[in-house]
This record gives sequence, structure tokens and C-alpha cells, in this order.
Amino acid sequence: MLEVRDMTVAVPNGKALLRAVSFSLEPGRILGLTGPSGAGKTTLLKGILGMLDAPCLSQGEVKVNGRELGGLSPRGRREICGTGLGFIPQNPMTAFDSRLTIGKQMVETFRVRLKLSKAGAAAWAGEMLREVNLKDTLRIMNSYPAQISGGMLQRVAMALLIGLKPDYILADEPTSALDEVNRDIILELLGQQRNSAGILMISHDVGAMGRLCDEVMVLEKGSVLERGTMGRLLAAPRGEWTRAFAAACRAPDRSLWKWRDWHGGNCG
Repeated sequence: MLEVRDMTVAVPNGKALLRAVSFSLEPGRILGLTGPSGAGKTTLLKGILGMLDAPCLSQGEVKVNGRELGGLSPRGRREICGTGLGFIPQNPMTAFDSRLTIGKQMVETFRVRLKLSKAGAAAWAGEMLREVNLKDTLRIMNSYPAQISGGMLQRVAMALLIGLKPDYILADEPTSALDEVNRDIILELLGQQRNSAGILMISHDVGAMGRLCDEVMVLEKGSVLERGTMGRLLAAPRGEWTRAFAAACRAPDRSLWKWRDWHGGNCG
């Protein structure tokens, strides 16, 4: 289980970015995380991963399968971030070193994290690329990140993640920069991972959350406003932002939202 207890994050002037956020996520479950811009969603993911920007101050507890992360050495945290926790960024370019080929980065990651031989890591990289429906594996592995499209690079990031077999996946708006075709591919791949992992996914895409998430948690001004199924949140919203969210869903012009996957477009 992934457990977050009383996570509070503040900057030195005292402004709180997160206020005593607590939740748990079980294997095989997908929890959506939404809310207005600046609510603290990405800060929460960074806090879980131990990647908060300086000079943020944090307190609280994060446990992965009963193991508390706060007391781990940098090496211990690196070991658990990858196989215990996996991360999918909003911008896939940030997941790769622009100076190295994709193949070199995948092989080195698998060799070190999975303790494979170089040949074994290369074979595993090719297999994982095929797993995300990228067939021209040799060309992709010999390419630099800037030489392939954003949608394809996000699928490569998924291949890298899947290959590490993390227990929990943290996804920061993984489809927001993608076209409709690549969005659907990434959502399908994420859905397939629920068989082996718990997933926490930041999203403003109601269709994606309705399609994938067992529950959705609404964050506002650094605090958990409410949590429930998408149906409950839309039928009986409790907070001001969630009421606006539900009203947007019911508006005649839904062009700002991707409804196709949410009950055939019926959000009522």
C-alpha cells in the first residue's frame, strides 16, 4: 500500500503549498487527482518522490508497502523510486537526457535497476518498446529524444516505466500534451498496469478519469476538498470548485472537456 500521512509543504515565508494531506492507495486501484491550477497537485507528487524544489520545507510521512521513505538514505530512496514508485511526467522530454540516445538510457536504467547484463537489458528494452506498440525498435533506440515526436516519446517513457515493474505509478497529466490518438494509447497502457500496480494520476480530463479511475480526489488550496467516485462527485459536489467542475460537464458546450469516454458523453 502507498500511504501518505499529514503531508505539509511550505515555503520559507510561511505560505503553505500543502496542508496535512493524507490518503492511501492500494495495488490494483487507480486514484485520480484533480483541482484548480496551483492547488498543490504536482507538489504532492514531488513530495511523495522526495523531489521538492528548494527551498520548500516539508513534513509528514510517506510509506511504500510499509517502508517509510523519510528515513532512507539518498541511495535507498533512489532504489525505491523506480521499482517501488514509478513516475510519468507531463512533458516526456524531462524524463530523458537530450545528450544520450534513447537506447543507451533504457539499457543503462534496466541494467542498473534490474541488475541485468548489458545484452539482457538491451533485449528487455526492445521487448518493452514492442509492449507499447512501437515496432521500429532499432531506429527508436538509436534516436535522440528530440528526434521523435512527443506522443512517441511518451510511449517510450511508458515502456521504461513498465519495464521497471513499479508497485505504484505516479502520473502527472500524462496525456495533456498529446493528440487524441496518442492520448487513447497512453490511457489504454495505463489501464493495463492496474493488474500489477496502484496508480495516482493527476488529470483535468474528465473522460480519462471516468474511464480509468476508481475514485477521484479533489485538491484545492493545498487541502483535500473531497474524494469519491466520479459519479458521486458530479452528482453531489460538495465544494465550490467541484460544483463548477460538475456544471461544466453538464453545459451544452463541452468543447473544453473530453467527454467521449465518460458514459458515452453523458455526465449527468
